[in-house]
Amino acid sequence: MIEHSLSRYLVLICIITCSCLTKGADKKGFDFDTTLRVDFILAGNHSNQNAYLVSLSQYDGWSGSPNQLISPFDFGEYRYMLVHPETGDTLFQRGFSTLFEEWRTVEEAKYSRRAFQQTVLMPLPLMKMTLVIDGRERDGFFFRQLLEETIEPESLSIKISQPAEFEKRILHGDFKVPKADFLIMAEGFEIDEMEVFYQYAMELTEAILNVEPFKSHRDLMSVSALGVPSKQSGVNDPHQNTWRNSAMGASFNSLGIDRYLVTESFWKVHDYAAQVPHDHLIILVNGNKYGGGGIYNHFSVVTSHNRLSAEVLLHEIGHGFAGLGDEYFDSDVSYTDYINQEIEPWQPNLTTLIDFGSKWQHILSSDTPVPTPIRPKYRNVTGVFEGGGYVAKGVFRPAINCRMRSVDASAFCEVCHKVILQKLLFYSQ
Repeated sequence: MIEHSLSRYLVLICIITCSCLTKGADKKGFDFDTTLRVDFILAGNHSNQNAYLVSLSQYDGWSGSPNQLISPFDFGEYRYMLVHPETGDTLFQRGFSTLFEEWRTVEEAKYSRRAFQQTVLMPLPLMKMTLVIDGRERDGFFFRQLLEETIEPESLSIKISQPAEFEKRILHGDFKVPKADFLIMAEGFEIDEMEVFYQYAMELTEAILNVEPFKSHRDLMSVSALGVPSKQSGVNDPHQNTWRNSAMGASFNSLGIDRYLVTESFWKVHDYAAQVPHDHLIILVNGNKYGGGGIYNHFSVVTSHNRLSAEVLLHEIGHGFAGLGDEYFDSDVSYTDYINQEIEPWQPNLTTLIDFGSKWQHILSSDTPVPTPIRPKYRNVTGVFEGGGYVAKGVFRPAINCRMRSVDASAFCEVCHKVILQKLLFYSQ
């Protein structure tokens, strides 16, 4: 069934991408050897939010393909676009998610306000363009414009950045043609621990490349490792009263969830990552505690030497690289009403059945009931199983078990497999 329906997805990618490009993505309007970095703040509370520009900078290198300026994926709670100021044509577009959007669903956000660092990247425009950042409204549509800024390529407000240089090693691929470029960065490793970091990075790279769909499509990926040194070994772990001066400020207990390991210092992350053009960042944290995190089109985070590090990383890549949602509903989380059950969620592997036709309905067998009961006969069947997105009722997932539900799953389900492959193809075309 995977191979039969795969062709439909590949054709869809081609149609959508070509259609988007004909709507105004003039490839001559960008310098594909230079990255424009936009730092901004997202601030607010449970009921409102705003975005504030902080700085613009440029530096050498850009990983994206000139043929894929406009993403066909309607994933993420936010999107950013470069728009032609006269015609209104969209010239570049990407979706993304944030730690801020997750914080807005916790109890604290109902009575306090917070601000979070954000960074978005794009090829440097060669002509005047308008940067627009939108956020989804509760109904799921991008109606709320949060930021609009005119980008003038010759403006003195765009700083010339020269990233610090650390040792980089290529772990897989050649970086000579467009591919999905993964960059693994050291976090919480002192300078004399770098060989250990590269060893762990290589082990996890091999683990990724031995799991489908990565295994059968190794040629669509490149992986490198960057040895960013920290002043102290390890990272913050509030529950253990452990505090470390690490390069990127990673910490357990994010949003009050002990295993949730991310960093709020997005600008530091991009300061270091600017040395190596990339499509996806993996932050490899020095430690053996179970934990990790993944934020779509930002990064995936995992500890280096827990016995389940490989399994956790694959799950977090599902979030950070592919935009997949959590399919579990029986673990402690801080979120409340994370998914609006009155609309179809944007996560491609979750459905409320409001608009199931836009999800995986077309790959269901005719004899598979909807919803699908959790019975042994459906263990290896793509169906519509209730429970997902942190709730037991009203949200449905494609498989009884999947790497997006549990670390003990043997594989990504058919739906998640297809989405990951779509993303690999997108970056390599």
